[in-house]
Amino acid sequence: MPWSWKTTSSFGSPDPQALPGRRARVRARPAGLRRVCSLALLSAVAAGCCAASAELSPVQGRQRALEAAGAPSGFVYVPGGYCLLGTADDDADSDHRPLRRVFLPSFYIGRLEVSEAEWKRFRPDHTIQPGREQYPITRMTREDAEAYCRWIGGYLPTEDQWEKAARGENGRRYPWGDVFYPDRCNVKRSRQHTAKATCTIPGIRKGLRPVNTFPTGASPYGALQMAGNAWEWVVGTYDGNPERHLIRGGAHGYSERSARTYERTIEGAGVT
Repeated sequence: MPWSWKTTSSFGSPDPQALPGRRARVRARPAGLRRVCSLALLSAVAAGCCAASAELSPVQGRQRALEAAGAPSGFVYVPGGYCLLGTADDDADSDHRPLRRVFLPSFYIGRLEVSEAEWKRFRPDHTIQPGREQYPITRMTREDAEAYCRWIGGYLPTEDQWEKAARGENGRRYPWGDVFYPDRCNVKRSRQHTAKATCTIPGIRKGLRPVNTFPTGASPYGALQMAGNAWEWVVGTYDGNPERHLIRGGAHGYSERSARTYERTIEGAGVT
């Protein structure tokens, strides 16, 4: 199955230079030749931390600092505030409900998935097939993703951060709105619901697309491919089980339902 992940970064100051050359998204915390699956590393979520003034709360001070600094290169800004997470859709699984209102502080998240070329900066011995430099990096574990996030000074996003970045404040079903358009994301065109994710689909990597494709499917904050292409690692486990990690965002070869912004599914620890 294709995975990816986003990275969240915390800095002493919101210095755009703190993320060297970031032009891709670590998707957001998404496999080796021994596995027939792909994990795409999506861009980092960079949450700035600054000292608040005497007149502002710590959360307000941090948000003001992020707004003043502007997003680092390759990132988009997600403002703090309340947002709708989860769903009330009748056909949604029970663990996607209920629809709820949540407050999140502001943060940055990568605009694009992390590309093969970007991954090679982190791992110089990584081999890239000709012509795939701008395809999302694949074939890695969540531990690989976390190591990359640490390297750039970040960390994987929480489920709530990922979901807000994908759907905005008003609880969109897809990053672009509530109506599904198959030309706005890289998923299977059938609306038939598919089984829970497992990394066993022969040749699934062939369906990946470059990280800068499907611009009409951008999230409200400008992040691309938050629906489809590759599943994305996030922080968290299912029901507290350390062997059952969470992934978000859907992937090529999976149905329309996998691309819904509230969709969450499970992958085993150590899987690539």
